[in-house]
Order: sequence, then structure tokens, then C-alpha cells
Amino acid sequence: MAFFSVPVSRLHCESESFKMDLILDVNTWLYPMELGDKFRLVLATTLREDGYPDSGDWNPIDNEGSRADSFEYVMYGKIYRIEGDESSNEPSGRL
Repeated sequence: MAFFSVPVSRLHCESESFKMDLILDVNTWLYPMELGDKFRLVLATTLREDGYPDSGDWNPIDNEGSRADSFEYVMYGKIYRIEGDESSNEPSGRL
């Protein structure tokens, strides 16, 4: 069995639109990122355009539209932690 290393960079990002920071691991071999680059992030529970749950399997050959069609890079994974500003009155969550 052969193993190979995938180049992953940990990005420390600041939002232009919201008061938030983001730490994100990206496969920079598939989606190269440089200091100062901008990107759009969408978090979704499904790739279906209508918002209904999907089957859990993604097939790029399917004829039905997908939220993934609008993006160059799509990841599947888990959110490990969400932290809120403890001094704020806005709700926050931790996962």
C-alpha cells in the first residue's frame, strides 16, 4: 500500500462582510491560495438547490443541478468548533 502526502495549508481568514474570523484547512494542490487572495465560503447541509436533504452521495455526472456547480472547489467535512464573542449579546455555539 502506498501513501502520499497531500499539501494542505491552514488559512487564517478575516471576513469582509461579517465580524468573524475563520481558520480553514485547504488542499492547496487542488485549490492554490496565496496571501491576499479572496474566496467565497458557503456552508450547506445539502448540495441540492432546493434545500432538501440529499442521498449523501455526490455524482458529478448526474443531470440534476447541484450547489457545487457554482464553485471551483468543494469540500465535505465537519465543523470542529464555532466560537462566539463572549461579550456579545448575540447567540454563539460550540460544536
